[in-house]
Amino acid sequence: MKILKRIGIIDIGSNSIRLVVFDGPKRSPLYLYNEKVFFRLGMQSFGGKPFDTDTIEAVSRIINRYVAICRNMEITKIIMFGTSALREASNSDVLVELVRKKTNIGVDVISGKKEAFYAAQGILLGFPSAKGVICDLGGNSVEFAYIRKNVVTECNSVLLGPLSIKKLGREFENLDSYMRKQLLSVINANTAKDNPFFLIGGSWRAIAKIHMQRIKYPLKIIQGYKVESKKLKKTLAFIRDSSFLNKYDQMNISLERLELLPPSARLLEIIIDELQVKELTFSSFGVREGFIYQDLSEVEKRKDPLIEAAKFFQKKESRFPEMSKHTFNWISPLYKNLPRKTKRVILAATKLHDIAWIAHPDYKTEMCLELVTRSNISGLSHKERVFLAAILLFRHKAKPEKVFNNRFFKIISRKKRKIALVIGRGLRLASTFFGEKNLLDKIDFSLRADEVELYFQPKVACINGEVVNRRIQELNKALKSCLTVEAKKNKFSNS
Repeated sequence: MKILKRIGIIDIGSNSIRLVVFDGPKRSPLYLYNEKVFFRLGMQSFGGKPFDTDTIEAVSRIINRYVAICRNMEITKIIMFGTSALREASNSDVLVELVRKKTNIGVDVISGKKEAFYAAQGILLGFPSAKGVICDLGGNSVEFAYIRKNVVTECNSVLLGPLSIKKLGREFENLDSYMRKQLLSVINANTAKDNPFFLIGGSWRAIAKIHMQRIKYPLKIIQGYKVESKKLKKTLAFIRDSSFLNKYDQMNISLERLELLPPSARLLEIIIDELQVKELTFSSFGVREGFIYQDLSEVEKRKDPLIEAAKFFQKKESRFPEMSKHTFNWISPLYKNLPRKTKRVILAATKLHDIAWIAHPDYKTEMCLELVTRSNISGLSHKERVFLAAILLFRHKAKPEKVFNNRFFKIISRKKRKIALVIGRGLRLASTFFGEKNLLDKIDFSLRADEVELYFQPKVACINGEVVNRRIQELNKALKSCLTVEAKKNKFSNS
C-alpha cells in the first residue's frame, strides 16, 4: 500500500469554488479537508462576456484563503484548475494572472474535452474496471465520455448546464428542442444505449439526495447509489413542479443548489429519453479525483481501492495489523464456495474487523457502522457496503434478529445477511487467538456437516477455554441458520 503525498486541489467552477485536500492510500484517497463557496462565475461569462473587477478580486481572495490553508497543512502539491466559466469569459486571463502573482501557482484552464476526460478518470478511481458513459454536470456545461477497458474515449462538452439553460430559456421559444439537438451533437445515442451510465456533479448528487429522501432510502451516502430511470422520473417531475423551491426547509440542501435543480431535472429527463438510459449510478468522484487517478502508476491503477483503503485503516487502527492475512486464510472453510466478489468484501472485513477495539463495547458496532456507511471508501456498491457493515457488526455483539429486521440491512438479501452473520462470528472466534505471534497456524479449523471443529496442537492447547467454546457455539448456530441442502457436503451458497 502506497500513501498519497498530501495534495490540495482548487476547482474554480461555474457555480462554486472548492478546495479538497486528499490524503491516505494512493489508490483510495480520503478527504482530509473539503470547503466550498458558491460563486456563480458562469452567470457572468456565458456568451463570452468578461468578469467585472469586483468578481476578479473576490475570486482572488477566496483562492488566497485556500492556498493559505494548503500551505498551513504542509501540502506537497497544489493543483488549481478552471472549467467552463473560465473557458467562456473573454478576460479569464486577467483572473489567472492575478492568482499567479498572489500565490505563485498557475491556473490550468482545461478544455471541455479535457474536463470530460478527467471526470471519466475520476469514475475509474472510484469504480474499478468501470465501463459505460459518464455525464458530468457543472454550472455552465455538461461533459460526456465513454469508458471501455479502462480507456476513456469520445470526450465532449456542451453548454447545457443549469446556469446556461436559464440563460438560453430567454433566447429559445422551444428550449427542449434546442437541448435535444445540442445533446445529440455531443453523444451518440447508440453508444449510450444499454450501457452503464454514471452521473457526476453537485446538481446530480442533490437530485439523488432528494430521491433518497422521498423513498426513505436508509443509506445516505451518494457514491455508488443506483436507481432505475423510470423510478427516478417521479422525483424529476417533483423537482420541476412550480412549488418545489418553497419546500427548501424540507430538503436540507442549500438554496443556491436548489435553484439549479429544476433545469437540471429537465436536462436529465431529456438525457434519459433520448439516450434510452435504463439505470443511473451516481458518483461523488469526478474531475478532481480524475487528477489523482491520472498521476497513479499503471501498477497502482490495477489495485483494488476497497482493499487499499482497508489496509490503510488496518495499519492505522488495528491492534495486530499483521493478523488479517492469517485470519482470512484461517476462516476460508466458511467462504470457499462463495463468488469472487463476495470473497473480496470478506477480505476487506478481515482487515477492518479489529479497528473498533478502542471503543467502549456498547459503541463498537456503532463505530464500525459509521466507518463503512459514512466514509468515502471507494470501490463498493451500496449492497457491498451494507454487506461489509453487517459482517463487522456481527464480529461484535450485534444480535441477529435486530440486524435482520433493520430496514438498513434489508438493502441486501436475507441470504446475504446470514452469510454476514457466519463470517462475522468466524472473525469473532478468530479474535480470541490474536497477539503478536500467529497462533492460527497451530489451530486447525474445519467444517464437518453443519458444525465447526477446532484441533489445537499440544503446544497451544492451553489457549482453549470457555470463551472459545462459547464463540464456537455462536458460529455453529449461525451456520445452522445459513446452510442449504448442500450442508452435508460442507458447503453453503450465495444464491
